[in-house]
Amino acid sequence: MAGERFTAGGEDWEEQLLEQLSTMFQDMGMDLDVAALKGMMEQIRVQLEQAGIDPEQLKKGDNIELNLQASLNDLAKTLQGELTKAKRKSSPPVEVEASEEDQKADETHEIPEADVYIDDGRMNLTLDISRHLTDESAAVELNLTTEGTCLNLMAEGRPHPLRRFQLAQACSDVVEWELNNGILDVTLDLLEE
Repeated sequence: MAGERFTAGGEDWEEQLLEQLSTMFQDMGMDLDVAALKGMMEQIRVQLEQAGIDPEQLKKGDNIELNLQASLNDLAKTLQGELTKAKRKSSPPVEVEASEEDQKADETHEIPEADVYIDDGRMNLTLDISRHLTDESAAVELNLTTEGTCLNLMAEGRPHPLRRFQLAQACSDVVEWELNNGILDVTLDLLEE
């Protein structure tokens, strides 16, 4: 059929046109068969009728007044919906699994009591993060989440934290921090109750 030509108005020209369109869509990876295309054509006819267009008047060449903006918008929505359904039907589902590293980054780790010192409205932490830093020269950032009860260790260029630490008390701000040979010293303001 790919090499055959046909003439509009010729014998079975509509069927041949639909077969050509179906082949074209299938070559593009969309599973649209002739029956689906006929369904779309019927929807187009319904849209034209709802817009006040009589197909018989079109055949005769009569002058017809149209609100093309509304009609074309409705038609585009219909076609887009049908093409999206066809694409979804022909595309295999994609499952994305979080890497083991990302799953570990989402875990919240307890801080040993010996590494926490609370005094005068401040919390001081001493954390060994040497195993979590692959490059100590990378920019490191700390931020508080979960209403100040979780401290996130972030690295530049990474969307997930390198490590999340559960705080013994809620804090309002990271006052200062220092990283030296993989040891992170952090001072936090406690959240006033």
